[in-house]
Amino acid sequence: MSIVTQEQDPLGDLPAAFVGNRVATIQEETASATWRHVPTQSNLADLISRGIDPTTLSNSTLWWNGPQWLSQEPSSWPATEFNAPTENLEIRKAHVALLQPPEDLTERFSKLNKLIRVIAYCKRFINNCRLPKTNRQTTTLSTQDLVQARTCCVKMVQHISYAQEMKDLMEHQELAATSSLKTLHPFIDQEGLLRVGGRLQLSTLPYQAMHQMILPPNHHFTKLVVSAEHARLHHAGPQLLTASLREQFSIPRIRNLVRTTIHQPVTSSRHKQHNSSWASYQHLESNPRGHSSQQESTMLDQSNFDYEQHAAKQ
Repeated sequence: MSIVTQEQDPLGDLPAAFVGNRVATIQEETASATWRHVPTQSNLADLISRGIDPTTLSNSTLWWNGPQWLSQEPSSWPATEFNAPTENLEIRKAHVALLQPPEDLTERFSKLNKLIRVIAYCKRFINNCRLPKTNRQTTTLSTQDLVQARTCCVKMVQHISYAQEMKDLMEHQELAATSSLKTLHPFIDQEGLLRVGGRLQLSTLPYQAMHQMILPPNHHFTKLVVSAEHARLHHAGPQLLTASLREQFSIPRIRNLVRTTIHQPVTSSRHKQHNSSWASYQHLESNPRGHSSQQESTMLDQSNFDYEQHAAKQ
C-alpha cells in the first residue's frame, strides 16, 4: 500500500467528511513536517496487507530494518513528483443534523394564566394563518381555547420530562423497572396526554379524577400550576390544596411541592398599601408646603361653601 501525501493539500473538495476530518487533524499536528512518497517496494506495510508467509517474514530485511535509504541522507531518498488534480474533482454534499434539546417555553413565565393565554393566542394565530380572512377568529379567548392551550402545555412538559416513558407506551412496550411511573400504570389517552391508570374505571368519579394527568414534580410548569391553585383557593392549607390538585393532576412527591409553595412569601394588599403610604409620606416630607397649601385651599373652599349656604337661608 503506497502512502501518498502532499504538503498543504487543499481540503475544500474531499470525497468524504470523515477523510477530510482525519486529514485535517494530521496536517494540524504535523504542520512543520515534509511529506514524501514511499514506493511500494519499500513500504513494509504492504508485506502484511498483501499477505506473506512467516518464514519469508522472519528473514525479511525490509520488515525488521526498514528500507535501506531511510538510514541515508535525505538528499538520497527517492523523490516522486505528485501533482494533485485541481479540475473535475468529485463534490459531495454532507447533511449535518444538529441535535439540540427542545426549548422549554414555560421558563419564560411566572404566572400560569399568562402562559396559557399566550399559548392560546399563538395557536389562534397559526389557525388564522391557514384560513381565509372571512373565517378568521378575532373575538376574545373562549374557555375551550384556554383548555386546549393548557393541554398543549401539559403535553409539552410530559414529552420533555417523560420522553422514554412516552416512547415505550407508544410502541406498546412495558416501562422499565427503574421508571418512576412504573407503579402508576400510565397510559396515553386520545389527546396524547400521559395519564394515571388503575382500577377506578367503575367508580362514579369524573374522568379527570379517575385518570389524572401526570406532571413532573421538579418542572417549572408544575410549580406554576400549584401556585395558581394556591392563589385560586385564597391561600388554603396543605390538605385542601393537595386534594384540589389531585382532582386533575398526579404529581409525585406532591406534599413537598405544596409545602414549599405555601411557605413562600406572599405580597398582600396590606403590604402594598403600606408601601404606598410610605411613598406618600416621603413625598410630603420632600414638599411640605405643597401639602399644607392644598389643605388650606380645601378648607377655604369648604368655608366659602358654608358661608354661601348661610347667606342664602337668611
